Amino acid sequence: MAIAAYRTVAEDLRRRIDEGEFAPGDPLPSRAALALHYGVGSNVATAAVRLLTTEGLVKGRAGRGVFVRERPSSGTMARSWTQERLQGRLAVTAGGDETSGADSPGGGTASGGGTASGGLAAPHRAPERAVLDTGGPTGPIGPTGPDSPGGPTGPGGGTAADDGRTVRGTPRSTTGEAPEEIARRLGVPAAEPVIRSEYLLTRDGRPAMLCVSWEPLGITGGTPVSLPGAGPLAGSSVVARMSYIGLQITRSTETVTARTATRAEADALDLTPGAPVAAIERTYFAGQRPLETADLVVPGERFRLAYEIPAEPAGG
Repeated sequence: MAIAAYRTVAEDLRRRIDEGEFAPGDPLPSRAALALHYGVGSNVATAAVRLLTTEGLVKGRAGRGVFVRERPSSGTMARSWTQERLQGRLAVTAGGDETSGADSPGGGTASGGGTASGGLAAPHRAPERAVLDTGGPTGPIGPTGPDSPGGPTGPGGGTAADDGRTVRGTPRSTTGEAPEEIARRLGVPAAEPVIRSEYLLTRDGRPAMLCVSWEPLGITGGTPVSLPGAGPLAGSSVVARMSYIGLQITRSTETVTARTATRAEADALDLTPGAPVAAIERTYFAGQRPLETADLVVPGERFRLAYEIPAEPAGG
């Protein structure tokens, strides 16, 4: 049985991508150029590109053309209550192998000890780690000095490693009424005034997490830390911001759902429509009182999530 012409073209383009002729981020030739190169009609070239788009190898960008997408990675995000988490940062370890160690997320320096998912460092080399700040400032995440909000003497504690590869977009914050589901998570009446903030975290120029958070105006409204990206603690974690106004976060909960990205999420995270994502509902508490809740969306093809679950001794 003869193979459809567009599949033959797509197969050759796939080979050229696999062999590196078209690297991640490179544009594909125009439809007209492809039709001329392969001696086919423009409709055949269009169908071939559409097939590669469906497979997730390329992605169209309005007004710019079609580009080769990055290869799926095996980076691991540690979501446990580690020292990075206390500082409002998210440790990302590259590679698929896992081992324990003091330098891995959840290792000897982590709050509570132990390792996240058995440790995240590769067995015979130091792990490549990116630190993504989840609190609110913009631009590359650099080291914090001893007198800065997130520095060793500030509410955040510790410093942020600056590898020049992690960037957070400008938080877009607005005030409004809490939707019913958000009000439930925050333990407030429906339509309670809240501050809603949205921002994007990127790694090496590629989106790593989309975050939308809500805080009751009754908690942070009118305080110096009412906006995640402004004020004296701009750049600090939720933990640090709440501590600044006398509220100690004692725990957090996360509910993770595997689903497909919405169109808006796919656009923001540079994913193909219907790509898998991990959707995290996170809430911070002071005792039994919710202080902040957020929806975090992580590209499933780029990262996996690791959690450490401490085991309490029986009768302890």
